[in-house]
Amino acid sequence: MRAVVLLGLLAGCQSQGGGLVVRQTPRTILYSYVIANGMARGRLMSDRVTVGEYMRILQSDRDALTAIMQFRDSPTNENLHNAGQRVEDFIALINSPPPTAAADNGQASAPAGQVPVMRITH
Repeated sequence: MRAVVLLGLLAGCQSQGGGLVVRQTPRTILYSYVIANGMARGRLMSDRVTVGEYMRILQSDRDALTAIMQFRDSPTNENLHNAGQRVEDFIALINSPPPTAAADNGQASAPAGQVPVMRITH
C-alpha cells in the first residue's frame, strides 16, 4: 500500500507543468543580464555574424541595460517587471537561430553567399 501512495505522489510531482519558476528580484535580473551579455559576446565572436544580427543584438543589449538603469533610478514593481522582460527578450534573441540572408538583408533574391558579414579580428 505504501508503494502505491509513494508512486501516486511521484506521479503528481511529475505531472506539474511550468518548469522552474524564479521570482524576479533586482539581483536575479542583474545576474541574468551579466550572463546574457557574455552569451552575446560569444555569439558576436562567432565566424559569421551579419550586420543586421550584430545590430539587433546590440540594440537588445542596450534596451535591457536601459531598463535595468531605469529600475535602479526608480525602483518600482513596474520597472522591475520591465527590466526582467527586456533581459528575457535579450536572452531569447541570443538563443534564436541566425536569420536567413533574405530576412536579414531585405533582398529575397540575394544569393546566400553574399550576405554582409562582420568579422571581428584581434
